[in-house]
Amino acid sequence: MILVTGATGLVGGHLLWHLLQKHDQIIALKRKTSNLTPLRTIFSFYTNEPDVYLKKIAWREADILDLASLRDAMNGISMVFHCAAVVSVGKGDNTLMDTNVVGTRNVVSIALENKVSKLCFVSSIAACGFTDQREIITEETPWEKSDHKSLYAISKYKAEQEVWTAIQNGLNAVIVNPGVILGVSGTSSGSSLIFEKSRKGMLFYTLGGSGYVDVQDVVKVMIQLVESDICGERFILVSENNSNKEILTMMATGFHKLKPFINVNRNFLTFVGFLAEAAGKMFGFTPIIDRSFAISATNRSYYSSQKAVKMLGYRFKPISECIQEVCAFMLKH
Repeated sequence: MILVTGATGLVGGHLLWHLLQKHDQIIALKRKTSNLTPLRTIFSFYTNEPDVYLKKIAWREADILDLASLRDAMNGISMVFHCAAVVSVGKGDNTLMDTNVVGTRNVVSIALENKVSKLCFVSSIAACGFTDQREIITEETPWEKSDHKSLYAISKYKAEQEVWTAIQNGLNAVIVNPGVILGVSGTSSGSSLIFEKSRKGMLFYTLGGSGYVDVQDVVKVMIQLVESDICGERFILVSENNSNKEILTMMATGFHKLKPFINVNRNFLTFVGFLAEAAGKMFGFTPIIDRSFAISATNRSYYSSQKAVKMLGYRFKPISECIQEVCAFMLKH
């Protein structure tokens, strides 16, 4: 039996759809507070009859931070896709570190106990090495401490270490490091927030940039890896290295909006982040923009997915095509 954690998220939702094209039933985890509405939106991207496929999901209620419920939920499971994570481009909080690191430790430890045949862990390019010299980052680029590293990046790096330790102890596992993942999610968080802002009109941009990938490419590679004999490897999954302006321009075109033309530099964004942090402390809320976000939004990194291309023979979808599909779906719905 196949289990998917983080099944109501962007990656988990699209993964469920693609798995259901091959299997009659998939087991998925959800918490008591989980909202399943976004999953219906994701399935609606593929079919006019989403409920037909939603009925094929066997839900098990568990929290990856609760060992007892997780152990019950993973009983009888042979393959695991661990997608559950808290994503943040800012400073984040303890929930982020607990979910991403402790939660992963719990999942892989029980997977070892149950002797699962294969586990695929969804990490991030944030957990890869970093260079200030505009060099291409690969799976072999060393991890070094840097002001560029957000709490999210540190959490995903530490989560990967939990998986590597489990691999050394006998777990058959692989790791994928997707870039910024784009796709229909049914929510207004993460990369979906960029689509929402662009739909309303986004005239501002920063000079940063990163590696981007279609969520469908991510889940297809994950399935291919789990079905292969490959073990103990990590794969950067990036279709293209795009600037923020390029991405926002493609979205503006997809939504028939004015293209962004006002550049916001790092100093200004850092100042805004400082003010937002101060206001957050004063009034007790977590700001969307902080100084960590300012660094992330204005940094430019380049990533290579040649390992996936060469070892798996995989061809990634152009980002312009991905963005056009998402924009068309959002306009229609």
